[in-house]
Amino acid sequence: MNVRMQCAAAALAMAAAFCGCGSSTGDSTPIIHAHRGGAALFPENTIEAMLGSVRMGVPVLELDLHITRDSVVVVSHDASLPACRTLTVEGDTLVAGDGLAYSIYSMDYDSLSRFDVGSLPDPRWPRRVNMACGVPRLSDLVDSVEQMSARLGRHPVGYNIEIKSAPSKDCVLTPDYRTFADECMKVLSSKNLGSRLTIQCFDVRTLDYLRAKYPALCLSYLVEDTVLSFEEQLGLLDFVPQYYSPESSMLTREIVDKAHEMGMKVLPWTVDSKQEALRLKGLGVDGIITDCPDSMAVWLGGGN
Repeated sequence: MNVRMQCAAAALAMAAAFCGCGSSTGDSTPIIHAHRGGAALFPENTIEAMLGSVRMGVPVLELDLHITRDSVVVVSHDASLPACRTLTVEGDTLVAGDGLAYSIYSMDYDSLSRFDVGSLPDPRWPRRVNMACGVPRLSDLVDSVEQMSARLGRHPVGYNIEIKSAPSKDCVLTPDYRTFADECMKVLSSKNLGSRLTIQCFDVRTLDYLRAKYPALCLSYLVEDTVLSFEEQLGLLDFVPQYYSPESSMLTREIVDKAHEMGMKVLPWTVDSKQEALRLKGLGVDGIITDCPDSMAVWLGGGN
């Protein structure tokens, strides 16, 4: 099968996943969320990654947010520019171990935008297309995605967006969590994404704050704590969120059933193997966050 045929097959499988079509066994197909826009395929959390996934037909884009010194909400997983994946405007690599000097919260956006976060290869992802990319403003990224979807005549995508707050980062690598959440919501509210928007977070303070101030917002509880029980994890929140989103290996049939009984959908992360994808599909999860949305579509569709 040539590359064009592979892309077409992947797009058809993703369309089936988006529609929630059943598999050959009658089970519903989990919805695919492209982790950081599809980090195995494109430079993560860039406009170029998101547009690449839109072209492929990915139904939901997953991305991460930080804030610059001049209060610009930007798309980045890391609080500081990673030395191994970043070039200066002169083409030099950053000095390893000097992360705080390149923290996003310490820079104005004009300075941040001059770095190239896409040209250097990432050894984790040998299939990735390497290209010059900057750290994008959230506003610009959403506008670019919406415009691309309209041009292609595609169903508008969903956005699963993580606010990267944590108690240890308050007023050091981010604003305080309330300000952080409000600045993010100021941008997102202006985009009128409605039910296509989900906000996810590990920080229960942020989730409780968002629930109280923006009660119509769809919220997803990210979890990686293997010490606390499912009940203890949920007990840290003041409400039951729409999504329970744990690290995938934590999930069992019992936990999936408990979450569903509480009215939550189950959205594990980050799944990049066929074996795990099929295990999770068998458990009845509602979606899967993956770095490899093209492969995931084939696996969930019954391909190799």
